[in-house]
Amino acid sequence: MSEILRTFKHPPAGDLSSHCIPIMVKGVARGRLRPITMATVHNEAEIKLIAEWREASSAWFTTRFPLSEEGTRQWIEQQVLNADDRILFFVEDEEGTPVGQVGLLHYDETAKQCEYDNLLRGRKGKFGNIMNYALITLGIWSIEVLDVRVGYIRVVADNHRAIRIYQSLGAEEVERSPLVKSEENGVTRWLPAPTEVDGEPERELVTMRIKRESFLEILRSNHAE
Repeated sequence: MSEILRTFKHPPAGDLSSHCIPIMVKGVARGRLRPITMATVHNEAEIKLIAEWREASSAWFTTRFPLSEEGTRQWIEQQVLNADDRILFFVEDEEGTPVGQVGLLHYDETAKQCEYDNLLRGRKGKFGNIMNYALITLGIWSIEVLDVRVGYIRVVADNHRAIRIYQSLGAEEVERSPLVKSEENGVTRWLPAPTEVDGEPERELVTMRIKRESFLEILRSNHAE
């Protein structure tokens, strides 16, 4: 199954379109998921977009650091494209314009599970709820193509909007862990607290679980409407 991820990230020349996943809403294509490939690494405009989106949403990541286009390029090549258990997609609207990104990581073929991450809206798309449907599309694809049985989402507890979105898709909180702040060399990290925290923690990390049945129920509802 990991070979499938490699194929999507490194498609044959001229064959990228066949590895894009349509975002279907009530039988209508509202956009697509386009896998990020080496072509993006060499595309200055796309690298700039990803860096800008990450910077705009940096408050919701557990690690915050000064962003650069070169650093973003290296991250995509080394941490995404060279990772066997990870894939990242551009979310494109009906006109083919990138409006956000979404991906999965920690894909475990044996346990049939993964973590959905990097759900970022970069700009408003033509279809208002495209980011919600982008995650649904990725979830269905992971079930049908990767045979994922359960997925996890990790989100900081103060990102209330994201948590509401995940809950609306059937995700349930299974763990809440206190975080402690660490700052060094211009990098801010929110790390797991080594021991129990006295009083209310400054921040927490919520782990949510979404089972395949939740995505399949959404798919059935989408087809019935």
